Amino acid sequence: MTFNTIGIVPRLDNKYALDLSYKIYQYLKKHNLKVVPDEDFAKKFALKNSSSLSKMDVDLMITVGGDGTVLKTCMNIPKPETPILTINMGRRGILTEVGPKDAIEAIKKCIAGDFNLEKHNKLSIMLGNEKIVDGLNEVLMASIMPWKMIDFEVALDGNFFLKSRADALIIATSTGSTAHALSAGGPIVHASLNAFVLIFLCPLEHISPIVIPSKNTIEVISKNPKMKTFVTVDGRYQRWIEPEQKLTVKKSDKKAVFIRIEKSFTYKNLFRTLNPLKGGNLEYNE
Repeated sequence: MTFNTIGIVPRLDNKYALDLSYKIYQYLKKHNLKVVPDEDFAKKFALKNSSSLSKMDVDLMITVGGDGTVLKTCMNIPKPETPILTINMGRRGILTEVGPKDAIEAIKKCIAGDFNLEKHNKLSIMLGNEKIVDGLNEVLMASIMPWKMIDFEVALDGNFFLKSRADALIIATSTGSTAHALSAGGPIVHASLNAFVLIFLCPLEHISPIVIPSKNTIEVISKNPKMKTFVTVDGRYQRWIEPEQKLTVKKSDKKAVFIRIEKSFTYKNLFRTLNPLKGGNLEYNE
């Protein structure tokens, strides 16, 4: 696999991420590669040939930021399975591959073809018959009134599964099991497993997190007749839904594809998850 056109998407509120992104841009241009910077990044450095993320048609995407930057990129790129090299400028960086000091060396390996591709399942969300978005980590369904609980009714493959009264429900992929789902008390699920995790937040009656195969289709309805609910996907996509509107979650037919330089990424990922204070890059110095 060769990369002729490379996109750069930095975290825009981080000076170190912007500076490193500009350094990467200069390196790629020096090696006669076509570079497409994110349009907001381009404005800050007066760069040419920029594009919005949703229109960035590239062979390789480089993100310079934390997990939020990765999730934003996965959700919005026009070709969902574009390989992504993730450079960590965040705190934990669970989804990221290399630190800032190793960024240029990792890019050299990408150009030379010295890397592996790792594919992650995504979830596809529908509201009624309308496809709304795909997510890498999770979908959260919560009340628009925090003091009101939701009467959830859940079905698997069209068959009634369970009812629970709770503040919210998280449905996460195995990749997302180390994100919001873990904070809510869910299990850590190896990213290679084809599974969904269901976690009810503050249920009226105790119900343990549930792990199910991702081949199942999950249907969720709020049975509160006069209360709207709020749906958010990967902390990026938000939408209000009406009472008793069906939310359907299933495995997407598209995957997120990441460049992996280190063969031990899975173990590094688990280390970051279990040792959150040691996982990130809080500062970057040349």
